[in-house]
Amino acid sequence: MAKFKFSLKSVEKYRNITLDEAKANYAKAVSDVNKQNELILKIKSELADINRELNYKNSQGITILEHQGYKVYIKILENNIKNEEDKLKGLKKIEHRRRSELIVAKTDVMSIEKLREKRFEEYKKEESKKEALATEEFISNQLSSRK
Repeated sequence: MAKFKFSLKSVEKYRNITLDEAKANYAKAVSDVNKQNELILKIKSELADINRELNYKNSQGITILEHQGYKVYIKILENNIKNEEDKLKGLKKIEHRRRSELIVAKTDVMSIEKLREKRFEEYKKEESKKEALATEEFISNQLSSRK
């Protein structure tokens, strides 16, 4: 019985490499989005802390200059949050694009795998036919030699 050879082996290898790259790119994009979310949460937490501190100092008595300093710092933190949320939107777009690329790469690999399976089944059927034919020939030769 001859060994099965898949003629598109190099294409399959290339598609698997592409899939691995797509997985890595998608994982990095997801990681970037998560890091950006963490950064935003950190800034929001700092903003909440500053607001609490300002409220406490207001209740204790604070100078106008200190109050203005807090307000400026709060405004800076709010602007930072807005900027970081804009970056997050861009990172989410990249993540979505990478996810689409991953889906395409998976689909390509799956189509090659299905083709390989189909060709292997055809190969097995062909080998079965050859075996059956060889067995028939052998039996036929045995019967004709007995006569």
